[in-house]
Order: sequence, then C-alpha cells, then structure tokens
Amino acid sequence: MKKYDIVIGKQFGIINGEKNIIFIKTGRGGTIEGFKNKYLNICDFLFKKYGYTFVVSANPKDSVCDLEEEIKCISKYIGDYKEIYFVGISNGASIGAAQCRKIEKIKNAVLINAPLMINFHKIKEGAQKFRGNNMYFLYGEDDPSCRYIEILDSIKNTVCKYKIIKGEGHDFSTESLISELNYFFDGLKAENKGNRKNQVILEGEENE
Repeated sequence: MKKYDIVIGKQFGIINGEKNIIFIKTGRGGTIEGFKNKYLNICDFLFKKYGYTFVVSANPKDSVCDLEEEIKCISKYIGDYKEIYFVGISNGASIGAAQCRKIEKIKNAVLINAPLMINFHKIKEGAQKFRGNNMYFLYGEDDPSCRYIEILDSIKNTVCKYKIIKGEGHDFSTESLISELNYFFDGLKAENKGNRKNQVILEGEENE
C-alpha cells in the first residue's frame, strides 16, 4: 500500500500528485492514517484513479482549526495547484461548512455527517456565504443528525445540497467513503466536460 510522500509532524500527510488538491479534514481526534489506515486507504485508491494531490489533516481533540493557516502550511510543500476539493468528516465537516467560504481556491466541498445539533448557526452562516460551485452534505441514515436533516433547507444558497446514504451511520465505512467520493469526483469531471447527463444529482437538486 502507498505511504504518504510527506508527513509534517503528526498533523499532515501528503501524497504528491497533479492539478488539484483533495484536502481531507478528519473528525475530532482523527489521525492522518485513520482507524486501520482508513484515510490512507482512501487516498491510495483515489490517487491511482485521479492522480490528484491528497492532503489529510489530523484533528486533535483539543485543537482549534484555522483552515486558512493549514492551507498556507501545506502549500509550502506541494507547489502550484489549480484548486482545492475539500472533504470533511464529522467535526471536520463542520469546520469545512464554516470556513471554506474564506478560501477562494475551494470550489467544491463534500461534508460528511457534520453534527447539526452543535453550533448549527456557524454551519449555516458559512454555507450561505460559500462562493464555490458545490457544497454537498452527506449523512448516513443512522447518523444522529439525520433526523434533523431538513434544517439544511434553511440554508439559502443553491449550491448547497444534501444526500442520505442508506446502511451507514456516523462512522462511514471505507468502502462507502470511496464510493461516494468517486461518484462525486466523476460528477465534477462530467460537469467540466459539459456532460450534464452524468452530473451528480443529490436531494433537492431535481426540482431546481
């Protein structure tokens, strides 16, 4: 299995690729490897298909994340890039919802099981001000926040969508994460080529 090309302390793991950055912010207490190398396995699989640069950012329990500073830090090690695709898990998803709007190069974000019972006002404010192309909220049907998912309809930004993943809870399996991210990135490639038939369609999008 592929290892990170660059490891910065215990905070960042980087696989060097081309064109775009996939920036993964883990859940609270998450390491750059993840349980049973979960994040490294995900990066390894997707790197082989897309060839992008992958960055995994740890999320120590007592830390406060400044996403702008983290992007500045890793930029020293990866050179030029076109844009950033943000992927956030749990608390990492909440961070992304609140802070992605501050970073111009983040055009697309996938936010997985962001807790809706904790500081939703920050999620809502950040998502409403997001200036990118897509912000997708994904929830496992058994995740505690899923029962409140309709609160996301209060976000007045047409780029924000949500989807419920059957058979998953708060801790998405590695297979489901790979499947959903693969589907998302393929959808973006189709959009860039103008192939509307292959676009990712999530709940709330069909009626627009």
